[in-house]
Amino acid sequence: MADNAVFSESLAYGQQKRRAVSARSFRVKIPSSNSTSFSDGQTIQVDLPGNLAGQYYNMNQMYLKVKVKPSVACSLDRVGALGFIKRLQISTAGAQIADINNYNVLAAAMLDTDASCEYKAGYGNVMLGTLGDALKGEDIAQDAERVFCIPMVLNPLSMTTPHRLIPAFALSSLQFRFTLDSGASAVVAAAACALTFTEVEMVCMMTELSPQAQAMVDSSTGGKYNILANSFMNSGASRSADITALTANLGFSVSSLERIIAIHRPQATVDAQAAYSLGNRATAGLTEFQYLVNSESYPARPVVVDSKGAESVAETLIADHALADFKKSAAFNNGFVNVGATIPVGTSALSGNAPGITKSGCFMEGFPTGTSAGESSAAGVVATDSNIGTFLVATEFESGLSDGKSSTIYSGISTIASVVQFLGKYAGQVHPYTLDFYAQYTVLLSLDTRGSGVWSISV
Repeated sequence: MADNAVFSESLAYGQQKRRAVSARSFRVKIPSSNSTSFSDGQTIQVDLPGNLAGQYYNMNQMYLKVKVKPSVACSLDRVGALGFIKRLQISTAGAQIADINNYNVLAAAMLDTDASCEYKAGYGNVMLGTLGDALKGEDIAQDAERVFCIPMVLNPLSMTTPHRLIPAFALSSLQFRFTLDSGASAVVAAAACALTFTEVEMVCMMTELSPQAQAMVDSSTGGKYNILANSFMNSGASRSADITALTANLGFSVSSLERIIAIHRPQATVDAQAAYSLGNRATAGLTEFQYLVNSESYPARPVVVDSKGAESVAETLIADHALADFKKSAAFNNGFVNVGATIPVGTSALSGNAPGITKSGCFMEGFPTGTSAGESSAAGVVATDSNIGTFLVATEFESGLSDGKSSTIYSGISTIASVVQFLGKYAGQVHPYTLDFYAQYTVLLSLDTRGSGVWSISV
């Protein structure tokens, strides 16, 4: 047998899993620190304590539990309970770790591009009220109380690369601030809807190392805990009626910009009580777009947006490092159109093109009115049209060296001291739009237990 020949893993009997160091995991509930009851528009604050020797937070096993009561019957947007959070801020000892405005709009977009209809109809529906069988969320009766569990997603503490536990032994607490959106924006109702939030608590899974194991970790790191993570920041713009070109300055100044997600929403539905505000996204007549960073174009040639959107979707998948991932799920085209026939017994929205159900072109809606999520799950009735749009575009800014999958390097472009601009061309739309841009970028979180003992962040 050749010297460089190797055995199959199935024959590698000498290679076995090794027992982990001595540790224990346990669950804790941390209540809100600034009040016990909140209304829409107010801010919930939860302080995760520090000075916990040998303990770590697992942010991927952490969720915000809250009881919600609406003043009138309402429907959630299809992002479910994530739609209640207008702004997410995380800070410690005066240092800002994250500040994501229009967090719920980003969450609606990410659920559309990353979650399946089955998830929304199953686990997501139970935890968040995402429903899954139409372009809407759960219905809640007047004064009914519904408990939601909201995973702590889309923030740098939960998007470490690679996955890292977050040390809980910094000298200062981690402060989470959730600014609640208005009832007009977060839910859909026939009349003004006030929301009440009670029994708010953060449910955390903690890991505690034995003193010997923690001493080993501290010795190997020299007391310095450096964590790379992805984060998001938001920048806004507006597109006036009848214009054919838009240049928007975005103000993204980071050392490693990975991608930008662009969202157009009709201004008429952004804060309308009778419309789905968060996930009603439009093409706005966009025909092509690109970005300028200090006058250099990204991509070099504009992305063309035609009536079906194939090129823009391909670029969005590239930015998500999923162009060749044929298992990737999405839920942005789950609207339905009335074809004049009744729906047979046993047919659901998730089953697709059955009699009485036709997939809508909701992804490429130019000016969606956003008032009807559609109805296609009831047997023996005619389907109701969806008039919500779900369009969005994303652009890649990483080099091919990492392709977003490397565990050793990151390769986004630097925009520090740079001018970042969006250039869009439009046709055929006479309505005004609100634009949201989300930059995904890499940050470095640092904790020096032999120095200041508090977290610092570098962008």
